[in-house]
Amino acid sequence: GVSEGTRDCSDRQPGALTRDHSCFRKMNASRCLSEEVGSLRPLTVAVLSASFVVGVLGNGLVLGMTVFRMAFTVSTVCFFHLALADFMLSLSLPVAMYYIASKQWLLGEWACKLYITFVFLGYFASNCLLVLISVDRCISVLYPVWALNHRTVQRASWLAFGVWLLAAVLCSAHMKFRTIRKWNDCTHCYLEFNSENETAQVWIEGVVESHIIGSIGHFLLGFLGPLAIIGTCAHLIRAKLLRDGWVHANRPKRLLLVLVSAFFICWSPFNVVLLVHLWRRVMLKELYHPWMLLILQASFALGCVNSSLNSFLYVFIGRDFQEKFFQSLPSALARSSCPRGKAPRE
Repeated sequence: GVSEGTRDCSDRQPGALTRDHSCFRKMNASRCLSEEVGSLRPLTVAVLSASFVVGVLGNGLVLGMTVFRMAFTVSTVCFFHLALADFMLSLSLPVAMYYIASKQWLLGEWACKLYITFVFLGYFASNCLLVLISVDRCISVLYPVWALNHRTVQRASWLAFGVWLLAAVLCSAHMKFRTIRKWNDCTHCYLEFNSENETAQVWIEGVVESHIIGSIGHFLLGFLGPLAIIGTCAHLIRAKLLRDGWVHANRPKRLLLVLVSAFFICWSPFNVVLLVHLWRRVMLKELYHPWMLLILQASFALGCVNSSLNSFLYVFIGRDFQEKFFQSLPSALARSSCPRGKAPRE
């Protein structure tokens, strides 16, 4: 039978996170019972698996091409760092797959902190780099003379470094406040801002207030703000080109527009679910719910598809990258088929 102490722990109200460490120890031997939403869990793992393989290979190829085969320009500096951010995010996906397939977090508190910080570092870096690329394209079109005199590889490198620094600041809260908590005998990697209050009621109110600030800040800085900046840049570019009569000049901007569109189509569900999650916390006082967590993980998996999409967009839309890529294939195949020590004829 179930001991009285364990029964007391398991009889907590749904949505409530326990902070009683004695309950943690008593429930360690219990079976994790998680709720399912149809076939969402295996589908999420399948999407993450495909994104991992395609993202690592594709972004690795882009990184190699931008370093070894393409001229070092302002644009290639920006796209190199964007591919690096996507590569980082893709590398983290096996941990996400293990978390979702296991139905709980089994890797400990420090792994929880490091993993989530690593994921959001790549997320915010990708976001900010798209903003940087959009602003750079906009300035090049609106002020070509100024851009010719001031756009340098060194300045682009410093701006890219600043983007990584900003992304590190934005995700630093996860390193400090991420911890592990139990819900229905399942351990989860949880963002807990206010763990020092003594009473449960004050603790819940503090957590809800902190999550309001964190979720709205994430939505504004990680989604809505960049969307406004990038949308404004795209509008100004289009207006300038049409005003000057350059109807066919939209083609060089196609890569930027498709990259940006793919980013926001893939990541918008994740940000919407975050707001819904916040609403449930504020209105229902529900700190955690397993099916809500699963939907959040599924929308995150959809966002990760963007990290693997970008590499293909380079090949099929970016003319410079496309030319370098297909020029490199024959020589690469020739080198692999030649005996060692002999070089193929050009």
